Amino acid sequence: MKNLFNFGAALKRIFGSEKKSGPVPVQDSAVASSLENDAASEAPLTLTIWTIERNRYAAARALSTDVEVYLSEAVALCEDIQGYVFDTPSGESVVVEARTGSLVGHTLEVVRDGVREMTKVQLNSQLDSGKKEFNRMKKHELSNDEFWKAIRMGGAETEVSQEYQE
Repeated sequence: MKNLFNFGAALKRIFGSEKKSGPVPVQDSAVASSLENDAASEAPLTLTIWTIERNRYAAARALSTDVEVYLSEAVALCEDIQGYVFDTPSGESVVVEARTGSLVGHTLEVVRDGVREMTKVQLNSQLDSGKKEFNRMKKHELSNDEFWKAIRMGGAETEVSQEYQE
């Protein structure tokens, strides 16, 4: 909160609300330097993203891969539920929920529209039950390239690519 007040004071100086002029005080430049260092030193986190592929015969397979993410790149999906938007090598966009790693949709707008009427409790319940199902299954851990080739997003559902061979 202290950084916010220092930022406000800097804005006042820039736009003339404060009559002071001259060099920026040391504490303001130190705060700016600290913020730049925090952003530059943010360490990537490994997130296992997953989906359950299903075919028309009700057979299912749990596919997963590990990706690096940064907390600062997370976007709000619903209330305080966060996610990440990825551009796949095929040019498609996918949305992954940050806590469970579940592949939840193909665009941020579609995901937000889908959860608009849901409460946080309902959404978390749905995500947790999907994760439990995934955890019970035999997992196929794939490289990033194999994972993105194995799936393709269409509408709001994940579809299995015909090209994927185990």
